[in-house]
Amino acid sequence: MMALESYCVLEDLEPDRKYKVWVMAVNYSGCSLPSDRLIFTTAPSVPVIDTERSSVMWDSATLRWSSTNPSPGLSYTLEYCRQYELEGEGLRSIAGIEGCEQTVVLQPNENYLFYIKAVNEAGASEQSEAALVSTKGTRFQLLQSSAHPSLKLSDDRTTLIGRFSSGHGLFVSRCPSILGELLPSRGIYYWETLVSESPAYRLGVACSADNLNCSLGENSSSWCLQSFTFLFLTSCRYQLLHSDVQSSVFVTESPERVGTLLDQQLGCLSFYNARSGQLLGSFPQRGGRPCRPALALDQPGSLQVCMGLSTPSAVMFSSTFSP
Repeated sequence: MMALESYCVLEDLEPDRKYKVWVMAVNYSGCSLPSDRLIFTTAPSVPVIDTERSSVMWDSATLRWSSTNPSPGLSYTLEYCRQYELEGEGLRSIAGIEGCEQTVVLQPNENYLFYIKAVNEAGASEQSEAALVSTKGTRFQLLQSSAHPSLKLSDDRTTLIGRFSSGHGLFVSRCPSILGELLPSRGIYYWETLVSESPAYRLGVACSADNLNCSLGENSSSWCLQSFTFLFLTSCRYQLLHSDVQSSVFVTESPERVGTLLDQQLGCLSFYNARSGQLLGSFPQRGGRPCRPALALDQPGSLQVCMGLSTPSAVMFSSTFSP
């Protein structure tokens, strides 16, 4: 006698859950004993791409995401395409990712759409919402591990705060600093720093971690723009610093936001008033070595880094005609 097959669709199950299922047969005589219980796991919940925590370089991006319930055996599939696809170019996929980040090689000056799916033994989650990533702007992480103990980094890792020492009106340390992620030796990078809440600061790049032992701009592996004030004077003075060699900078208007343009192709590092586009100073022969963004405070205050910005036309125009 052939057994009859039946099935039942279970709806409205929650993701990332284990369920027990058993079956009983019923006829006019009554109900059978329950079958053996089957334990199964549902597909995982949809992960979320965090564009603010992702890093974007000239020709690559490191995507970072979060999962509601990470568990052993969970992997991810990252899918992406250009925002405006070229003919014959489809969705690209990277499967079997075990962590919550992945670096992808991209084309410069392009917009991309990224999607992420979580995969477990039961199958794959639904595709996440699209995350727009553009290589037209630079986005990096400030590294808490590189920060001087007297500096506090905000939760979103964009604002640096320098504190007074406990019970005294003196700064905890002379020129404490922090570094960002490594910028490769190719491409063009631009970011801005809100400096209106800091009376004395240094902005630049460093090619090593010597900033922990030497102030920014005072060794051969770091370059910076320094803003400072003299005692009893309210106006700021500016200078370029490299290998402890100072070069005075004439500034007609103190900037509230300073734009930093690192052109690794030309080996040039330049600083601009982000609002007006005025060139504040540059190191035209810095070389194209990999380096890290660097920020430092000579006095208590705060600095906020603004990333993911396209290079303003005024800055591009100024950099084109700067010596």
